[in-house]
Parts: sequence; C-alpha cells; structure tokens
Amino acid sequence: MYSGKKWVLSLLMAGLLSVNLQPAIALADDANAPKERQFFAMTTVMNLKAYGEDSEAALDEAEQAIKDLDSLLSTGTKGSEVWEINNSGGGTLSADTAALTEASLKLYEETDGAFDFTIYPIMDLWGFTKLYDEDSTAGSGDDSEEASTEERLNLLSHVPTRDEIDALLPLVDSSKVKYDESLKTITLPEHAKIDFGGIAKGYASQKVMEIFQKHGLTGGLADLGGNIQVTGSKPDGNPWRVAIEDPSDTSGQLGILSLSKDSTVITSGGYERYLVDKDGNKYSHIIDPSSGYPVENDLTSVSIVCDNGTLADGLSTSLCVMGKEKAISFWKEHKNEFDMVLFDTDQKITISAGLEDSFLSDSYDVAVVK
Repeated sequence: MYSGKKWVLSLLMAGLLSVNLQPAIALADDANAPKERQFFAMTTVMNLKAYGEDSEAALDEAEQAIKDLDSLLSTGTKGSEVWEINNSGGGTLSADTAALTEASLKLYEETDGAFDFTIYPIMDLWGFTKLYDEDSTAGSGDDSEEASTEERLNLLSHVPTRDEIDALLPLVDSSKVKYDESLKTITLPEHAKIDFGGIAKGYASQKVMEIFQKHGLTGGLADLGGNIQVTGSKPDGNPWRVAIEDPSDTSGQLGILSLSKDSTVITSGGYERYLVDKDGNKYSHIIDPSSGYPVENDLTSVSIVCDNGTLADGLSTSLCVMGKEKAISFWKEHKNEFDMVLFDTDQKITISAGLEDSFLSDSYDVAVVK
C-alpha cells in the first residue's frame, strides 16, 4: 500500500493535511539541537534527528534506506519486488523482503492470525489500497484531478457485501504461504497477495537505528509518520519524551512516555485512517483477518513500547484486532517482549507494568496490569 506520494504531498504543500496529527510525537528539546532531515516516503512525512559528529552522513544513508524500502515494498508500483511477487505468485526474495516475510509469518503464528500479511485482497476490496494508488489519479484537466482528490478524502463508493467478502476471505491465510528460509523463496496460493503495510514502517525505523549506531552517533530519533524510535541519549542526559496522541481529540495527548533507553513507540487505531460511506458511517483501515470487516471492538488505540520497531509495528495492529481482554492476555504471555498503552471505548487507559514509572497522563485514569 505504499504508493500515491504525489497527491498527499500536494495536499501537504497546500496546507490541507497537517503533519502534526500523529499518534505519537517526540517532544522538542531546544538545547544541543540535532541535525535534522524531513522527507516524504511510505505515504507519510518522515522526520529524522541525529546527534554526533557523523550526523549528516548517517542521515543521508538513513534517508536512502527508507526510500529504497519504499520502492521495494510498494504493492501499487509496477516492478517493485512486492508487486512482482503478487503478480507472479512468488519468487526469490531480497534480504529485506525475506526478513519482513519471516517476521510476518512469526507474528501470524504468535498472534493466532490477528496479524496476517495476506490481507491485501480484502484491503483492496474495501478500497484502502486505492487511497494511495497513483494510477487512479491519472486524468487530464483540473476537473478529473479535483474529483480524484475528493474521492481520496475518505469517501467509500461501495460497501462490500458479505458475499463479496466471503469470496475473497479464503485468500487471507498466511499458513498457506510456502516460504523456504534457506533459499529465501516464497510461493503464494493462487490469487493470494501480500502486503507489508502493517509492519514496514517499524522495520524501516529499526534500520535507521542500526545506521545511526553504525555511524557512532551519540543519539538519534526516527519519527516515521508518528512511529517513534530512539537510540542512544540526548546531549543533556534527559530521557526521550514521547507524547501519545488522544484519539478523542487529536490536538491533545493521552499521556507522555519517558524513554531512558533504546526504544520504539508505535501506535495503531481505527481513528487514524478510515473510509466514510454516503451515510456518514466510518470504516477503519484495520481489518480483522478472520471476518474481512473493519475492526469494531472496545479498543480505540494501542501503543506498543519495546526495543524492536518491527515487532512493535506488527503488535500494535494485532492487539487492535484482538480487543482489550485478549490484548491483556497476550501481553501477560509475552510481557518480557513488550509493553503497551491501551485506550478503550470507555476512555480509560490501561498500561502494562513495565510503564508504571515512565507513563504519565493528566487527562485520563490509568490502570496498570501486572
């Protein structure tokens, strides 16, 4: 689902989209200002900050790495590796795509199917893939471009029927994907297609951290569309502070996390991206792989905190699919791997025990699970 940069970038330049409305925001530090880099990739604005003597070289390499991943993983760009896999039914994978495939299959197993990278046919049926499909903006004259832009502002022309969903749902099953880890080859079932949209930005932020560490930076931060990952420390020695966006008021904050070590904070929620039908009903971009329908449960947003961007990205989506009770149970089984901030439909916050001393909210009651 990584295409469509032109229309989003034009909206940003025109002031129609705000880059500040992100699920997590790294709070600014005036002292000892870092080298910074901002660019557009993976359908969102990327912001990188680097502290250290080799900052410019690290930023150059990190920016190129993200753009290379964008080109590699786009489902809508003809000739990308993922496009070739989806249209050929398989192939030999590059190192990055193999790593993402292995992570996706592992998450599928561990989350009992809540994370499923074969979800693409259902995402396409609902129209979420077309939100960032450059090809559909093709046309001549201002009228066609205006109609295309209007269509992209979350309007859903057709709500899929149960029969339409049922016809494609058998294609959503990662257990049917054949992957040879030694040969790095993948074979998809007939008509199945993969999509790394639920995990790719987390993988990208992880690569940025590895690049920063390779260049010997004292500290660095990657804000990939609100997905925050940090490494090292700030010059003043203070912890990194990350604000988690309030889904009820995206100009406000659920709370603030203080991160004293290498960490990532990735948030998912149905409020972020959605489609709206002619009656004003909203349909979340997070699809339940078991039903083929947008998720509707008692969780509004999920933030995952751990030291691995890839894992955090996949789990933020997975726990949204699970709902609150299953999400808490899952954490209890994997509490050594990650921490979480859950915001539910009753506007209550639940955090895992590992965040008890590092998360603060002035707006909501906070319950701690242990």
